[in-house]
Amino acid sequence: MRPVVATAVLALGLVCAAAFTGITVQANALERAKTALNDDIASEEARNARLEASIAQKNTTDYLIQKAQDYDFVKQGEGLIAVERSAPAANATHADGGRASRVARWLQLFFGTR
Repeated sequence: MRPVVATAVLALGLVCAAAFTGITVQANALERAKTALNDDIASEEARNARLEASIAQKNTTDYLIQKAQDYDFVKQGEGLIAVERSAPAANATHADGGRASRVARWLQLFFGTR
C-alpha cells in the first residue's frame, strides 16, 4: 500500500510541476511580447513627434520660399507674394433673390443701371 501512495504522490507532484512550468513559460512569453510592444509604441511615438516637427517646419514661410527657389518659381533675391482667397459664401444671395434666369442675369450685366 505504501508504494502505491508514494507513486501517486510522486505522480501528482510531477503533474503540478509540469503545470507550473507551463504557466511560467507562458508568463515569460507574454512579458517578452509586452516588452516588444512597448518598444514599438515608443518608437512610433518618436516617429510621430518627428513627423509633427516636420509638418511644423514645412508650414513656415521660410520653407515655402526655399522650395519655391528650389523649383525656380522664385529667383534668389526676389520676393514671394501670397494671395489668400476667401471661401465663397454659401448663403450669398443675388440682387434678384436668386430667381432670375441666366438670360436675365446676362441682360442685367450688360444693360443694367450704370
